[in-house]
Amino acid sequence: MAFLFRIKLVIEMLDETKLYSLMRDKYIKNIRELSKKCKVPYTTLVYMLSGHDMHVSTLIELAKFFNVPIDYLVKKSYGIMSYTEDKEIFIPTSSILEATLSTIM
Repeated sequence: MAFLFRIKLVIEMLDETKLYSLMRDKYIKNIRELSKKCKVPYTTLVYMLSGHDMHVSTLIELAKFFNVPIDYLVKKSYGIMSYTEDKEIFIPTSSILEATLSTIM
């Protein structure tokens, strides 16, 4: 029987349209400037904008910086990645709250 090594919350996509709109509202010209102001590494932001998974902690930093709910920044596709001895399992969920609570339980 395989046992659980670790679980991480996976949020699939940052909503670029919303992010760029928030940046315009704060007169932020580009991702490099955003990186400096919100203290999230430039490479992390580029990675997220290219469609890769992101850590919740990074998303929290962006949400705090822009003073918006976390859910506002993502394209509403959440899940939990479960790692066992022999495989990875992606478990889709319907909300970031559900995904977060599932990782705790």
